Amino acid sequence: MNTTSGLPSLGFSSSLSDLEDGFSWAKEIALATVRTGSSPEAIPSYHAGLLDRPMFYSRDVAHQALGAHLLGLDEENFVMLRHFGASATEARKYYPLWAFTFDGEPAAIDYRSDTDFVRETPAPFEIAQLALELYRWTHDKRYLTDPALTEYYEHIVNDFVRLHDIQGLGLAGELETVDIFAGSPTYNEHAGLPDLQIAADGVASQWAAMNTVSEVLGDCALAKQARSEADRVLAAFESSWWDDEGGRYLVGLSSGGQLKGFASEASWFPMVKRMPLDDRRVHRHLAQLAEWLRENPPHFLESTSYLPEAFFAYGFDDEALYWLRRVIDSRWTYPEIPFTIISNLATGLTGLEVAADGSISTRSKLPDGEWVEVRDVPIANALLTIRHEGRHHTELTLAGTASPLRCEAHFAGTPPQVTELAPGSTVRLSADRSIRR
Repeated sequence: MNTTSGLPSLGFSSSLSDLEDGFSWAKEIALATVRTGSSPEAIPSYHAGLLDRPMFYSRDVAHQALGAHLLGLDEENFVMLRHFGASATEARKYYPLWAFTFDGEPAAIDYRSDTDFVRETPAPFEIAQLALELYRWTHDKRYLTDPALTEYYEHIVNDFVRLHDIQGLGLAGELETVDIFAGSPTYNEHAGLPDLQIAADGVASQWAAMNTVSEVLGDCALAKQARSEADRVLAAFESSWWDDEGGRYLVGLSSGGQLKGFASEASWFPMVKRMPLDDRRVHRHLAQLAEWLRENPPHFLESTSYLPEAFFAYGFDDEALYWLRRVIDSRWTYPEIPFTIISNLATGLTGLEVAADGSISTRSKLPDGEWVEVRDVPIANALLTIRHEGRHHTELTLAGTASPLRCEAHFAGTPPQVTELAPGSTVRLSADRSIRR
């Protein structure tokens, strides 16, 4: 487990100099947001919201935490997530609070009472998913044993949807989007959809939370219930949320019926969450989305920061790089931007994923003729270095652990190459199936 007292030396080099420069900028800015030890009252934390607000927000933490882990901010992640989990009380219908100050107190600007506080449907699901995803990366057993979090997972699976099932479809939502203090079903606060009640970003987050609870918690009763819920939500989305005429997934449901077209987060969260959707449908949706976004780029960079993840997930790598470069070129110091630059460069560009069983997989997303090397990626007690040369050669080096690491290297058009990477060793794999140690 990495902490601010022992930051890993996460490094990034590439033939793409603009990405290398972007990484250096993002790492410096992200680490400057850490508030741990900044005052006697400060809990382990970092800025996750506007820098003129001494706070961390649930939506922002959910998107920043992978980058924070890669930079060694594991104690900060755990403490902040535990605060959100503990705040999801029965009186608040198991919504976590929207924001906390750095001393761990509810942020008054977003909280008036237990029935009058900012809340948006995707966030509770993201907090549950994120905590268990971080367990995969850190093997920090507190994510599986801390009562505030274990009770939170129970309520997300068994109670939250029941209490917020606006249309009786088993999908969480809210009555409208007009007043975020009354609750909104979407992260999109700017789409002009006042009567939206269930949004695709909420549905995708609901599926992702259930799926992650099932995968990480294994054979327990809660995991089995979550598996059933994940399968149900996915089936409902595929059967009822596809607009065959438009060739894309719905934005959401209002009291009057379906809402079609594109509407920011609702149009790309099913892809951000990697829902295992029909391949032809999801590629048709993303092809149209890519064309639409070039003509109608998001007004808010916070929304844009999700796009590299959505396009990387389904092989639209050139489009992902286009939007990643736009985010990098902004040099906006809003914390979500540098943290997500870190995670997109270290894991998105390399295709690095950590499975529930602790194994890893990689797939280069580089243009032909380019190379990238990401050094000292922290995975539990290990440090992994990944080097891709184009899409044909991958080199993996393992350090800092006594245990071997199972690795799958993916190359287009061939089955994945599987190897056991021994501590202190390097293996080079190629698309032609050759392996050198």
